[in-house]
Amino acid sequence: MLFRATTTSSSTITEQVLVYLRISEDRTGEEAGVERQRDDCLALCARLGLDVAEGDVFMDNDTSAYLDKKRPDFARMLARIKLGPSRVVVWHVDRLYRRPRELEDLIDLVETHPIRIEAVMGGAFDLNTHEGRLMARQLVAMAAYESGHKADRIRRANRQKAERGDWHGAAKFGYGTGGVLIPEQAAVIREMADRFLAGQSLRSITAWLNEESGFPAPQANTGKTLGVWHATTVKSILVSARISGQRAYEPGRRHGDAPNGREILGPGNWPAIITPEETTRIRAMLSNPDRRVGASSINLLSAIATCGKCGSGLVSGKNTHGPSDAKRRYYRCMPVPGHPERGGLSVSASGLEAVVKEAVIARLAATTLPADTPETGGAVAAAMGRILAARERMEDLARDYGAGMLSRSEYHAGRVAAQSAVHDAELALGRVNRGSALKGLPIGDEAALRHAWDHEWTVPQKRAILTALVDSLVVQPYANGGSRFRPERVELTFKA
Repeated sequence: MLFRATTTSSSTITEQVLVYLRISEDRTGEEAGVERQRDDCLALCARLGLDVAEGDVFMDNDTSAYLDKKRPDFARMLARIKLGPSRVVVWHVDRLYRRPRELEDLIDLVETHPIRIEAVMGGAFDLNTHEGRLMARQLVAMAAYESGHKADRIRRANRQKAERGDWHGAAKFGYGTGGVLIPEQAAVIREMADRFLAGQSLRSITAWLNEESGFPAPQANTGKTLGVWHATTVKSILVSARISGQRAYEPGRRHGDAPNGREILGPGNWPAIITPEETTRIRAMLSNPDRRVGASSINLLSAIATCGKCGSGLVSGKNTHGPSDAKRRYYRCMPVPGHPERGGLSVSASGLEAVVKEAVIARLAATTLPADTPETGGAVAAAMGRILAARERMEDLARDYGAGMLSRSEYHAGRVAAQSAVHDAELALGRVNRGSALKGLPIGDEAALRHAWDHEWTVPQKRAILTALVDSLVVQPYANGGSRFRPERVELTFKA
């Protein structure tokens, strides 16, 4: 941190010199734009005889001031300005602020924190004078006006690019700049999709990526991350339209508003890693309300086993009194106030899980999987057809409403009906997807099945297999109460 002493007629003022750099869009991620700004700003400082410490250069890369994105280094610089009189050096004043509100925030600091702005392009002005403030307000008004027009032009251009199926933005995991396929990363995405469609949870896929894949997380080589995979990253990749060669476009949605992926506009002009059908199935599985999450991912039969008294799903628990952990674990029906039929049933977890394991292995060892039938493929195709038709109806409704051919109530009713059709079709896809959990299993080989159950399959994989095979798993109450296990308490029914 350097402070520069300047002398006036009455006193010596210690002034700090701060350089601020910003570029709105960095398509390559190489920061070339801000580096050019840095060179120009430091050259201006040298001409003016200003000394700049390395820590006094603030940079926000790929950050648009107009789109209301956060500018962390801009906030840090404001905090530094509060320390004393400041000389702020920028390439152009629109790099510093582009909206009147941001300028007024700076002007509010002037009363106690004098600020002078030096610009490579456009010269200098002093916010401590009326003339300087007038000039700054005129410049920011013009910048805001131009930003509005620029945003409109960008939106129209982005819409046209989306309709053509052009690649948008910087490189993404699996693809280089412009949508060029990166084979090594594409193979990782293919494995992620296969594992998820086979019933593995996002958490187990994340563990595989971190512990076994040997492949670092996206942007690991940029220094922006620690190279560790997170479940949110896995999900964002799997639901993205781009990995199936499709173009998504929803300009009204902000980051995080589309947890299961943005709306797909049409095919893109880059190579796909998975099929469009697989993307639809992945999204359907994630939006399926029957999807088992939470504690059920570490407990084999939570919410799969049901109570013979009330029909509710059993949950896992532990009894602190007992000689071993295996004997302390149990599944029970949770009591609910106001529902006297709930609660009062429990069963030993180790006993119930052993019975289920033997039944499932016997089932898989004594049968062969049916080949993919036209009916199964037809169910997927029919569901996807309903989804596409409903989306087309929503587009038609929007056009008719915009043209004044529909009232607001008619448009709303039609859109609700179309959204309901999409939801029903996604549920149907979710039911078809359950059969994917059985692909690749050593069907008919009891020894291999036992080894896989004990040493290879994770709890989420076992749960996916159970969901695909078991129609119902009911635990009846024990006549004498308690959780004492009796095999005859278990009623397990397989799907046809």
